[in-house]
Amino acid sequence: MVTQTMSVTQLREDIFDVVKATKINKQITEIMLHGEIMADLVPHVEKKKFDWDKYEKDMKEGLKYLRSVGWKENKNFRKSFKLAKW
Repeated sequence: MVTQTMSVTQLREDIFDVVKATKINKQITEIMLHGEIMADLVPHVEKKKFDWDKYEKDMKEGLKYLRSVGWKENKNFRKSFKLAKW
């Protein structure tokens, strides 16, 4: 990936070339106004869809396991469990 920094005036002159380079060459363009970076033009990235079927299956297996073990094992499991950071 190539990063290019250009002013707003340059961008106005070459907008279609810059957009084409972003799409085809995966080029990142930083747009400057008065010597300060104001925006980035980056290629589009496909978002991964959440697999709800797999999630439900994993939850059922986890609940089945937690119900099958004793209170002491559950207590140790709960103490070691940490939520995912988003």
